[in-house]
Amino acid sequence: MLRKIVDLTEPDNGCEGFMPGEEPLVTLKLDDGREVRIPDMLAYKMNWDIGQSISDEDIEKYAR
Repeated sequence: MLRKIVDLTEPDNGCEGFMPGEEPLVTLKLDDGREVRIPDMLAYKMNWDIGQSISDEDIEKYAR
């Protein structure tokens, strides 16, 4: 089943940035009320943004 992304929150680590090896994650808020965390670069590559859809299979596969 496809879920619509209704909001997206990107990490803000300020001037400190990320630790070496740390993978930035975005939080996707879905139309069913769930919030899932997905690697930022993957969300960008897959075009998962507000108004787009993500499948339950992809959520199961990539959510952290």
